[in-house]
Parts: sequence; C-alpha cells; structure tokens
Amino acid sequence: MSEERVIAVDLASVYETAERDDLIRILVWGDRVEVEDITDEHVRIKTTKFLEKRDGSIEPVTVSGFIVPSAASGMAPEEVVSTREDAGVLKVDFVDVQQGDASAIETPGGQVVLVDGGNNQLFARYLASRYRNTSEDEPRDVECIVVTHGDADHFSGLVEIQESESHDLEYKRLFMRPRRVYHNGLVKRPSSVAEKDSFGESVEVGEKRIITELETDLLEVDDSRMNQYFLRWKRALATYNEREEGAIEFRRLAKGKADFAFDFLADEGLEVEVLGPILTQEGEVEGLRFLGEPEKGPRVGHHSLEDSPGDRFSGLSASHTINGHSVVLRLTYGAFRFLFAGDLNEEAEIDLLRAHENGDVDLRSEVLKAPHHGSDDFLPEFVGAVAPVISVISSGDESARTEYIHPRATLVGALGKHSRAAEPLIFVTELVAFFKVEGFLRPEFHALAEDGMPLIEDGQPVVNEEAEARGRFFAFSRAAFGLVMVRTDGERLLVCTNSGRTDLKEAYAFGTDEGETVPVKVRRV
Repeated sequence: MSEERVIAVDLASVYETAERDDLIRILVWGDRVEVEDITDEHVRIKTTKFLEKRDGSIEPVTVSGFIVPSAASGMAPEEVVSTREDAGVLKVDFVDVQQGDASAIETPGGQVVLVDGGNNQLFARYLASRYRNTSEDEPRDVECIVVTHGDADHFSGLVEIQESESHDLEYKRLFMRPRRVYHNGLVKRPSSVAEKDSFGESVEVGEKRIITELETDLLEVDDSRMNQYFLRWKRALATYNEREEGAIEFRRLAKGKADFAFDFLADEGLEVEVLGPILTQEGEVEGLRFLGEPEKGPRVGHHSLEDSPGDRFSGLSASHTINGHSVVLRLTYGAFRFLFAGDLNEEAEIDLLRAHENGDVDLRSEVLKAPHHGSDDFLPEFVGAVAPVISVISSGDESARTEYIHPRATLVGALGKHSRAAEPLIFVTELVAFFKVEGFLRPEFHALAEDGMPLIEDGQPVVNEEAEARGRFFAFSRAAFGLVMVRTDGERLLVCTNSGRTDLKEAYAFGTDEGETVPVKVRRV
C-alpha cells in the first residue's frame, strides 16, 4: 500500500533501478510522491516519466522509481521523504508563458493560489501536468485566483484552463473549482471608446482624473462594458460559478481595503499584504487616478524620487493606468518574503515608494517577481527598497507583434545593483527555457483542424497557402519550458530551474544568519 509523502531534501534523483541505472528525473523539495517501500538502501516511489511523442508533445506516464542516497550524502532513506505536515514547504512556481505573467503558489497544507495566467495555453498545460486526474465530478479546488490587472497577457490564459476540459488528451485537461477571484476593479471597455472612458466613469478633480467605476463581481458587469478578453473571462467564470458548490467570492483589492481577503491562509502561518493599488481620495471622490504617458525610453540615468514627476508624465494613458494599478502582494512565510509586482511602472512606484518611506508599507522582500516583464519604465529606488536576493523576470519573444525588448538591460542592471546579496540571482523565464535544433524542415501544405488533423473539403486536403509559400525553413523545438521553482519552510529557501537535460538543474539554497539571508549548501541525494 503506497503512502503520500513529500521530498524532504532539496534535490532527489530518481532511477529506474535500485542500482542507480537510468535516471528518470530529479525531484525537488516539497514535491509530492507516493511511497511504495522504504528499505535500508532506497526509497521506492511512484513517479512520472515524461515521454516525447512523434509530434513533439510530452506525455506523462506513471512508473516506479528508486531514490538511493549515497554514503556521501549522510542521509538514510527514511530521511529523504516526510509527511507534508512535517515538511511545511511553501512552493512558488514562476511559469514561462512567453510574453506574459503566471505564477502558482501551493501552501504547506496544499491550498492553491494562482497569480495571473498568461495569454496562451501554456499555464493550463503546466497546471494539468501538475494536478493530474481531475474530472468534472472531482475538480481541483483553487482557493484563489488573483488577476493583478486586466491586460490579456496576464489573464486570458486562465480561460484556456476551462477550455482544456474538452481536450482530446486526458493529461492536458484540468477541471478546477476556483473559490475566490480577486482583481483591481478596472474592467477594460471595448477599444472603440475614448481614452478617458477606457474604464467607465471618471471624475476630474483639479489636475487629476479619478476613475470611480470600479467593479467587484465580474459576473454582474454588462457585456457591453467589456472588451473581448474580459468577455471570454466572464463566460469562463460563469461556467465555474454554475457548477455544484461553485459559487465564487469576488473581491476588489486595494491597499487598506483588503482586510481579511487572505485570512484563509492564516492557519498555515502565511501572511499576505495587499500593498497596491493605492486609491486616491479627493474630497468625497475616491478611486484610481488616471496615469500618464511616461517619457520615451530606454534611457541610461533614471530619475529619483526627489525629481518632480510633473513634467515626466503627460496626458491620459489607459495602458499605463491599468499597469500601474496592478495588484501588488507581499507574501511572508517565516523568514522569507515574496513581492509580486504585476506590471508596476515608474509613476505607480513613486506612490509605493513614498508609502514605504512613510512607514505605511514595507517593500523589502527576498524574492521579487520583477515588474512588467523587465520594462525600462521603473524607478531604481523602488528596486532598492525591495533589495531582493532573487529576482524573476517573466518575459518572452514569441512574435514580432509582442516584442518589447524585454527585459531591458537597465532593469536587469538595477536588479543586480540594488540587490542586498553579494551575488544576486536574476532569472528570466524565457532564458530558463531550452531549445533543440530540428534542422531544415518543410511545413505541411494542408490546413489543420482544431484537433491537429488535416482539414478535408470535398475529399481533398485544404491547402495552407501561407505554409506552402514559405517552403523549407530551419526549425527549433522547445525541449524544456522555463520554470523557476522557489521552495521554503520559512527557515531555508531553495530556488532551482530545469534544463534540457534530465540530469541537470541549476539550484541555490539560502538560510538566515542574524536576520540576514545567506547562502547555504544545496542538499542532494
């Protein structure tokens, strides 16, 4: 009879035999496993082997494997695994979704919080692989989905999760039941409206325009007041909401207005502070102020907090407004803090930094999800206030249409300069993905249906004229998608990434010494 346990060391190699033949994979601290047997020499577990199919897709297959600690490790087999309760590991994964943001948080007790979801199917595939064997009758409970702001590259990929339920391949389906959906209250109108009406009603007070039409329950917003991405998201939420026990609690988050929002995590020793967006109050008018267009960049030599912002931001910019008013979260577990900064920009960072200097918020964090995919629209002093040890930039270059030269060299430099670590760690999701050379290929000249099979009309394949015109080309395939994994029990912290090789991971570990984060040895078996 197998028992569920979690890996209790930083990295554990799993082999096909007890003699350490044929490495299957390397598991990470906190990964769940089914233990079949423990002897004096090894631990036998059920694990997942990933098989590459002819079309390049990856199929997960359950197999038995062996973890065999060496004498040099100084560990007995029974020490390699522990109960989830004893391990107490918080898991935070930053997932490569190309040009977008998506993070998955799993608490020591197994509660799941999703922060954003990208704008394609990659996050849905990652979650389906991680939380397998779900069904409509047995969905995976997701305690909370936080959409930091309403740009498509942060939330339209969440719709793909619901659409995955009808995928032909079972291992690519994820049935979930979201209990809570939190957001910043800004709902984008159709692109046909004027700039000042991008989020509904607003009021001009002096030199400020304040958006007052802030939404809470997205299911109550009229379709005519949503752009196409919000409409798709609303329909997916309605599907979840209509299921048995599917009622969703909606909340609009803002600093000082989010009391008790994350109380469901308190019993596990987790604290989540909502640091942004920061509301503007002018007399009886309260809302989110319209932000302006910043100076054109990139530039070397950024502004400081002491510089007057009046001549740096002009007019009304809907895109900078929705970015700057991202939901900003600081998650604390023991000695370690994570700052999720959404798509913050310089104008919003000014407000946060002033609140930090006034003692209204505390930005200092060991792990920073860097703002806005590494944009150059940032304030160096903001990075200095966070003083991260580990920074994660979520960016991608999947097409010229979404190319913004992210991350910018100035932002990467600032993350290094303003880190409190002697050797700061800076990860970029697209750089921890790995590509394999396929060589010259000729595309299939027929169009494909949704199931990937040739599209047939009148008994003949339909020609894909674009593919036919392109002809032979040099191709690469993705051997491993980017994933930055952070694990902590509140006393130690591990960060690691995968590679194109089964036997190779990049991993670093940290502990604390008199309140300071210090590097320690990675524990391997």
